[in-house]
Amino acid sequence: MIKLGRNFTNLFVADVLEDEQREKVLNGEIDLFSMNAIGLVEFKKRVKFQVDKAVEYGLDHIELDCDVPSPYAAMSAAERAEIRDYAEKKGISFSVHLSYSGIGSGVACIQEEDRQKAVELHKLHIDFAKDIGALYLNMHPGTAPFYMNSPLFLEKIEKSLLKSVLELAEYAGECKFHIENNVSFDNIYVEPEVIIPFVEKCRENGAEVYFNLDIGHWFTRAEQGREIPEKPEEVMKKIPAELVKELHLNDYVPKKIVFHPPLHMTEGFLRKENLIEYGKIVKNLEPEVIILETAAKTKEQIAARDKLVREETAYVRECLGL
Repeated sequence: MIKLGRNFTNLFVADVLEDEQREKVLNGEIDLFSMNAIGLVEFKKRVKFQVDKAVEYGLDHIELDCDVPSPYAAMSAAERAEIRDYAEKKGISFSVHLSYSGIGSGVACIQEEDRQKAVELHKLHIDFAKDIGALYLNMHPGTAPFYMNSPLFLEKIEKSLLKSVLELAEYAGECKFHIENNVSFDNIYVEPEVIIPFVEKCRENGAEVYFNLDIGHWFTRAEQGREIPEKPEEVMKKIPAELVKELHLNDYVPKKIVFHPPLHMTEGFLRKENLIEYGKIVKNLEPEVIILETAAKTKEQIAARDKLVREETAYVRECLGL
């Protein structure tokens, strides 16, 4: 059976705000990015709250995001044990998403000192993942400036990334380690044709590494003038089934540059018929979990967050046949 999970992103940050702050978000005095600046760390800390939300919405799994700002590396052994025990009692499993900005983006850096610092940071969050009993880890394959987009630089970048992944995948232990495709703005490792051979190279070097194709990330290729086919879901057919354990599912609205809009509102490339076909293709890949990463984009969506999550979850289950 395929589990359905969520990364709650910003959907319930408003719930941890003071009443006055929440009211300012809802009336537009505080924008959603500023809402995150005020409350995101506190929301991330409240993992038991997230577990309860997963249970409330009939989900099986949640992904915790270690990107900046993150409280997870600093959590005590007692806090981690409490999270693990609570989730086990509630029947919720975990993924942990490693940091993809700041130092965390340096895993492919050709400057060895920088690369080592990125690996060091990721190990702190892998420790957290192992301590809470997470089943899966996800890592973006680093970033590179546009002026390194040349064959010789790309060779150096891949060599650095390979070194990082081999070390981190081994350190991950029983957590299934995934490489997730970047967005086009990161300049490297956007296309499955590039990442799949890299993942296979990692496996040839003895690392148990999987590929998490985030279709919404792939849609950002449109911003570089690359075609999005009429049946965009067929990109999933490019993935060898043996590389699949976890998949991220979200959408993208081009030109407006809107990441992770609610799927049931069909504002991006995934119309209902596309999502139904996506479900058929993905079932043949036999993933263990599919994670939704929807984010609220307007104050109205924050105000209606409970309704939004219920409706989207029901819609996705219907389309995917879960």
